[in-house]
Amino acid sequence: MTTRGKLLPSTYRALAELDFAGIPVVVVTGRPAGWGDALFRLWPVRAVVAENGGVLFLPGRKVLAVARGLAGARRRMQYAAAAAACRIPGARLARDTPYTEVNLAMDWNEDVHLGEPAARALERLLRARGYSAVRSSVHVNFWPPGFDKLTACRRVAADVFGSEDLSEYVYVGDALNDEPLFSGFPRSVGVANVRAVWDELRAKPSRVTRRAEGRGFEEVAAAVLAAR
Repeated sequence: MTTRGKLLPSTYRALAELDFAGIPVVVVTGRPAGWGDALFRLWPVRAVVAENGGVLFLPGRKVLAVARGLAGARRRMQYAAAAAACRIPGARLARDTPYTEVNLAMDWNEDVHLGEPAARALERLLRARGYSAVRSSVHVNFWPPGFDKLTACRRVAADVFGSEDLSEYVYVGDALNDEPLFSGFPRSVGVANVRAVWDELRAKPSRVTRRAEGRGFEEVAAAVLAAR
């Protein structure tokens, strides 16, 4: 949705035009629950999946993917993050960590710039401790196993739209943490910057836009509207 870290007016307009046409939009992000709450309240969307499936904002309620023992799990994750930071010079928790509820994120390419080898090392270290861990374009997110973006999207589809069948929807993504969705959605699209991680994706989007980032989303929105 963003272009160089910013939401362009034209991208937001594309989002609003989909909603105005009666085409429901769900935001799916690795960003914290605090972001998800704001997006759900302010944007013309039907639901928000935050923290890689850890927190769902649905009409009238919020759902956490970890129902029990969350406080203890969070303490162990904080310890794992500190241990990983000791092994990878410069690594640290993302600045928006205070707004998370389920997962945590190590910054590798937002406020610090460590390079992809460091990001891959962070993934390995956190997975070795038993966590699901995957990098986005800016962070390495990690969380207790048992959920991901795909499981969350199925929950949204069932609770909001009445069926877990994802075949009638289009998923748009650009990063490694979108890989489960590229596999789970028959109609998946990668915006052009997905090419940066193409060789690492085990499941690839069925189509790729000509334009990158938010402009790529605009391209998809225009195609969906034209096909109605």
